[in-house]
Amino acid sequence: MLLNFKLKNFKSFGNETVFTMLSSMQKAHSDYIINKTIFGNKLKVLPMSVIYGANASGKSNIILAMYLLKSMVLEGTLDCKQLEDYKSVLSFIRDHRWYEPIELEITFSTSNNIYKYGLQFTDIDDYNITKEYLFINDYKIFDRDKEKNIQIPINYLVKKGFIKKNEEEFAHILLYKLNSSLSAKKLVISGAINNLINGNYFNEILEWFDKFNVVMNANDMVFQQKDLKTIINQDVNNKKDVRTKIFESESVKEIMGFAEFGKQKIGFAAETDRDDLSMCSMYRIPLENDELMDTPYYISMIVDSELMESKGTIHLIRLLQPFIDVLVNGGVVVLDEMDASLHFEIVVSLIRIFNNKELNKKGAQLIFNTHNPIYLDGELLRHDQIVMVEKNKVTLTSDIYALSDYKLRPEERILKNYMAGKYGALPHMDLEIAFKHILERLERKEK
Repeated sequence: MLLNFKLKNFKSFGNETVFTMLSSMQKAHSDYIINKTIFGNKLKVLPMSVIYGANASGKSNIILAMYLLKSMVLEGTLDCKQLEDYKSVLSFIRDHRWYEPIELEITFSTSNNIYKYGLQFTDIDDYNITKEYLFINDYKIFDRDKEKNIQIPINYLVKKGFIKKNEEEFAHILLYKLNSSLSAKKLVISGAINNLINGNYFNEILEWFDKFNVVMNANDMVFQQKDLKTIINQDVNNKKDVRTKIFESESVKEIMGFAEFGKQKIGFAAETDRDDLSMCSMYRIPLENDELMDTPYYISMIVDSELMESKGTIHLIRLLQPFIDVLVNGGVVVLDEMDASLHFEIVVSLIRIFNNKELNKKGAQLIFNTHNPIYLDGELLRHDQIVMVEKNKVTLTSDIYALSDYKLRPEERILKNYMAGKYGALPHMDLEIAFKHILERLERKEK
């Protein structure tokens, strides 16, 4: 479970800012809360969070920071393709902080342990690590300073059981070798240090990040359906050496039935088992005028879904397997603009699923940002599940606060008050005035 995410000097977040999934003291909807005791720590964790804010307030920057940190950890280096396009523009460019390192820190839990991992790095002209550290259950495992030296409290970790006593000498040798070969771009957490610490701690860390599913653009996602069965295996252009397979997914079929998207079937096409799936729509067209469509005479048409289905339908089916996976296996799904093209009732259903312990048995978490105020319902979300991002008009730095910080009454009319600007994070722009000026200027030019 994600507990806290801290960022500083990242994009619009100049000051140290913490996004938390730990619950407040709010008593209403306590049944939503995930209660866990991990290594003696009693945790009360939110299963989901919705991030609100005006355009350019910094909502997407939070998700981008999570996405890049995950990429760096799994790649084990700052020299990864996900960072390529951001050189010199990741740090806060409004003042002197542009020259300072970016700071990212994540705290998360597995079934048995709590991890806190932090990384500081520069992005001006080139990426270089200036600091890196790891705590497991509040015990410092390693710390890396800006001189590129790794400090590991070996004697202390031997006493606490993180390093086997008979491997203490080996630990000192390995630490020396790590420091002598340390790269300014390579992460310690993904390197040889996992040979030093007793247990499967580093495997747990990498497995957690692997299930930390951060999506910046759902349109870039490939279809990942796992419950496929072949329903058509056909020649393409009568070339027997090239065949197209059409698959059907039971989960997609179920969703299509409940969502009432139409009578067509949805399939997935691929030329080989190794190819990415493409979504296709299958129509049954009767040869006779038969409203019930039960005539034995019909033509089957298979059409690219991009040509036939709404963006919302395709968007939902792209997201379907990641949601199934996280609910079955646990983990975190973070989505930028998740509800783009989706009807609000579908999003409301997804919110209810994650808040429902009978469905969300593995403590899965969902985080997404939105502009749609319809979810600001006291029955749908707890106050601490509603996070606001606002940009200071003077300093241009983004700040985060939860609605629970206002200590609202349970019966508070959140939607109405939000639209009235009571909680901030609401865009106040009168485009009528701007368009009036634009049109008047164009009229003057024509004269």
